[in-house]
Amino acid sequence: MILRNTLLFLIMILFSSVLTAGQLRVAVAANFKTTLAKIALRFEQKTHHKIVIIAGSSGTLFSQISHGAPYDIFLSADSVRPQKLVKNNLAIKDSLLTYAIGQLAFWAPNNQVKDLVSVANIIKKQKGKLAIANPRLAPYGTSAFEFMIKNNIEPLVNNKLIKGNNVVQAFQFVESGNADSGIISYSQLVHSQISQHFLLLPHTLYPAINQQAVILKNTKQLALAKQFLAFLKEQNKTLIINDGYLVETTNVS
Repeated sequence: MILRNTLLFLIMILFSSVLTAGQLRVAVAANFKTTLAKIALRFEQKTHHKIVIIAGSSGTLFSQISHGAPYDIFLSADSVRPQKLVKNNLAIKDSLLTYAIGQLAFWAPNNQVKDLVSVANIIKKQKGKLAIANPRLAPYGTSAFEFMIKNNIEPLVNNKLIKGNNVVQAFQFVESGNADSGIISYSQLVHSQISQHFLLLPHTLYPAINQQAVILKNTKQLALAKQFLAFLKEQNKTLIINDGYLVETTNVS
């Protein structure tokens, strides 16, 4: 009888936790999808809540949110779009959080990339395409294009430039051989365990890629959304750094 009552009690606890478990729909910039999946798994194992991940370019996700897409949290690859959502009364100002700082890398799989001079020489000599994310849609593309302008590389590109809808697609262009080189997210090289044929570009040579998160006003899971952002910020800094990003406390000089 005691064993039976104990089992019933445990079943009731389990059933109660299932009933009270919540679900968050998190829209995330494509570059951070892999890292977010790791963080989401940790959160789900700890809290038993469910995280649904929707990935795309920051520009595309911003447009979807502006037209009423039912997301709870937006993890952008920039700070402009989350702050614009706040200005447009679509997001909660107090929830703004810089969760990661992106890093750019120049990757040329068939060349040794030693320094900035070799970056320019490789682009000048290559016959194939140079891949970047579309600057209109993706912050990594904006910073990549600004890098080319600031370092007098843009005149070398001419008709060589190919633009992905997001930085993940730009990486895929190079990986598949459809582009000879690319200016991409360093985190993608880390995820793919690529350790050569690239140069991590100095942070002073392109606009900072401050990736911000924000809770959307139409969420029906406000308390859970706050809990998840707190978890993202406070318990995952090492994971985020190991995945090729910087965080606000990291020295970027």
